[in-house]
Amino acid sequence: MTARALIASPLVALALGLATAPAAAQSAEALAAAPPSTAAAAATPAVPSGRLPMRLALQTEGAVGVYPGDFYNHLLGVRLDLVFSPHVSFGGYLGYANLKGKDGRTHDLLPYVQVEYMAGPLGGIRIPLRFASGYLPRNGPVARLSTGLAFALTPALDLVTELLAPMLWVTGDQMVLSMNLAAELVYRF
Repeated sequence: MTARALIASPLVALALGLATAPAAAQSAEALAAAPPSTAAAAATPAVPSGRLPMRLALQTEGAVGVYPGDFYNHLLGVRLDLVFSPHVSFGGYLGYANLKGKDGRTHDLLPYVQVEYMAGPLGGIRIPLRFASGYLPRNGPVARLSTGLAFALTPALDLVTELLAPMLWVTGDQMVLSMNLAAELVYRF
């Protein structure tokens, strides 16, 4: 599969999901009139039978270096997750990395895989617990842990913040530590 097809597939899925927004608005009115026991069950968007629910996330992240010295890196990326239960998901991320280099700023692509446990009740404020590991092509492996807060904006859209996110970067012969802050919009389909 070409890179163009890999990028286009989630965008087409997102466009198809947004085309069903009027139906989602009608179901939101029905959800408000439903008894509380069915309201919690219907808080997640319906997915066609035979496939796992998915999420598409757009994320921005700042990384402030704490060891061995000061630096600032910025990441901007997209992640596609498979949702195995209301609490567990697994996904792949691809992001543009603006990095501190030896002679000024440098750029790279950062791919990683992430596993997530989302603590808390559906429809309320939840706490994501995440682990990710990947590889920065011209530097080396990276690993990160993170936690924060997730807010349901609509039945299909969340705002997720990562308030505590240490990240290890292996650059050549040394390991570098940063503390990251991130925000993302997540569309469930």
